[in-house]
Formats: sequence, structure tokens, C-alpha cells
Amino acid sequence: MTTVQIIGIITGGLIGYFIGKFFSKNNAAVCPILCNPKISTIYFALLGYLLTSNKNL
Repeated sequence: MTTVQIIGIITGGLIGYFIGKFFSKNNAAVCPILCNPKISTIYFALLGYLLTSNKNL
């Protein structure tokens, strides 16, 4: 893992956490992934990793 990928994971996790907190406070039944901060943190950290990876999937 490179430093760019680690930064992508951390940034994605932080963004996911704040999005999950925002949607859980507003009682918006948008999506179970977005309304739960634990799930959204993991989901967005994975997206951050995939966006910064150099491999073609």
C-alpha cells in the first residue's frame, strides 16, 4: 500500500463518517448504507481505496 492509498482510505472514511452522522441526525430514510455511520465509514473508506489504487479492475 502506498501513502496515496492510505490517505484515500482515511479521507474516504472521514467523509463517510460525517455523511452517516448527517443523515442519521436528520432522520432521512434515504439508504441504510448512508444512514448508519459505521457502515458508511467502511463503505466510503473502500471507495477511497478503490479511487486511489493504480490497478485496473
